[in-house]
Amino acid sequence: MIINIYTIIMLFIAAVSLSLGGVLLFTTLRAILAFDALVPLESKTKYEQKGYLIFLIACVVIGIRMLAWPWFYFMLQSFVPEVPGAMCIFGVTQILPATSAFLQIIKPISFFIMGGWIFCYYADKAHPTSPFTRKILLFLIPICVILFVDSGADVYYLLSMKPLISVSCCATFFDVPLRPSAMIPQAIFGENFDKALFLLYYSINIILIILLFFPLSKRWRHLIPVSDKTLLYLQSGTGLLNIPVTLLSFIEIIAPKLMQLPFHHCLYCFIGNGIVPDASIMLGLFIIGIFGIGWINILRILGKNSSSKQIIELFTARINSLSLFCLLTSLLMVTIHLVLT
Repeated sequence: MIINIYTIIMLFIAAVSLSLGGVLLFTTLRAILAFDALVPLESKTKYEQKGYLIFLIACVVIGIRMLAWPWFYFMLQSFVPEVPGAMCIFGVTQILPATSAFLQIIKPISFFIMGGWIFCYYADKAHPTSPFTRKILLFLIPICVILFVDSGADVYYLLSMKPLISVSCCATFFDVPLRPSAMIPQAIFGENFDKALFLLYYSINIILIILLFFPLSKRWRHLIPVSDKTLLYLQSGTGLLNIPVTLLSFIEIIAPKLMQLPFHHCLYCFIGNGIVPDASIMLGLFIIGIFGIGWINILRILGKNSSSKQIIELFTARINSLSLFCLLTSLLMVTIHLVLT
């Protein structure tokens, strides 16, 4: 086990998450079993106090777990000097590779689902009658399961981390000619795929930004009448397509150019080596922008067939604005760096 301030904080986060998560799951199950949509007036204060306690615990533990994702990478970066042969985070991930890969998958899933719950909770809280409180309580059950898995994996990973062997450099994986990030666009666009992939990156991001701007403009909604459902389908489909396009573009084109290392395609180096200080902000804004579209879907599904249409529309517009801001800012940051490089 590698012991430093990052490890101690991560273990503390995991311990708090597991303990509060257990309390949250127990109180949530009790509340669901005892839930009654029609609460007698004399018992209403008691119900409100129980609900407030559950949601307070949920907000605390969910906030902690959402912060655990970026902290995980700060911790891995702090391990680099302790691992023989490691030049970046990639080398650290070669110790317990299956566990580190699992953590890098479960953490964004956890962040996405928990972020969706937060928006749903505040939308429900903003309505005088809290019309989908039961759905939010039910939503907490899978969240608790993910919380236990994520936190438990953190503890297992940290306690099992023993850097006693030398690991390979990231160049042996990211810079070989047959790397997956090069073979996929090469199979689609041909051998000289750089220009086509770069054009696709800008095209799909601009289209998605326009689709996100469209519902916020009353003038354009009046000129081009499109149903909210159709628009959400277009946003969701474009957003899903944008994920692999942007990821491949960063690995193959943007990261090497901004690092001024034209033959090096490691995203871990791009984020962690300090050559591009705001690299994590670019990628973080893109992730939040894409997640925002998914959060809109979660909010609409949870608020379906409820009496809170105006609240749903209000929070949908807010998340839509957040996604628009994040994606536009990320694209502008990339553009400014490319122009100045």
